[in-house]
Amino acid sequence: MAAASYLTGTALQIRRYRQEPHPDESGSDSAARRGLFVLAILGAVLHALANQQVIWVDGGLNLGLASSAGLVSWIMLVFVLVANLWVPVRNLLVLVLPLAALGALVALTTPAVPVLPTAELTDPLIWHILISIVAYSILFMAACQSVLLAVLEHRLKTRQTLRLLKLLPPLQTMETLLFGLLWTGITALTLAIGTGFLFLDDLFEQRVVHHTVLSLASWFLYAILLAGHRLFGWRGTTAVRWTLIAFSLLVLGYFGSKFVIEVLLAR
Repeated sequence: MAAASYLTGTALQIRRYRQEPHPDESGSDSAARRGLFVLAILGAVLHALANQQVIWVDGGLNLGLASSAGLVSWIMLVFVLVANLWVPVRNLLVLVLPLAALGALVALTTPAVPVLPTAELTDPLIWHILISIVAYSILFMAACQSVLLAVLEHRLKTRQTLRLLKLLPPLQTMETLLFGLLWTGITALTLAIGTGFLFLDDLFEQRVVHHTVLSLASWFLYAILLAGHRLFGWRGTTAVRWTLIAFSLLVLGYFGSKFVIEVLLAR
């Protein structure tokens, strides 16, 4: 039901744009906007209930690759909905809603097997896990945003047009949102790393050392990028490259190891 709400909202948004190339200038845009947000919010509520059923299972937490993807996609959608209260990013839903639908459906394909047994769960560990997932979600959005920003900037420089790009916010708004995501993401990542060192036994044991080292390296690259933006005005292609490299390290550290263990090794 959540995926159906997301896909319906996506279809309505694309259909409305095809009928009205500049929908923000039409008199019917207000009603269409309300309908889009109703579908997105309804889907988010249903998706949250689905996540609760998939992740909280008898015997512990199911935080496998697919269930984590479902949770990450939900956090991305909620972030866009909240961000829209301050920044005009409604049109980004045409990209986020399909991702959220995919995340919801993928989570349904995995068996509800507890990855973290109840006996190993403590309140600090649960907070560390939640903060980490929030950090990954926001920084994933920043990576997607950086790709969109690079494509939009390239099209503007070469004076090429792409109909779908007209759905995106203006270039300046996209760049403001990117650095807002980066600041929020590195704050969450700092909390995740800090709580890991405080509450976990040994972050440099052989089983998790690669995850710790890659997360620290990613944090360092994000910090350099934000310092360069503040001090030297880094933006555009430079910001895109640093963002993607830093996020690639996070992917290798977390989802990469999960893919190897759960898919390739089937453990």
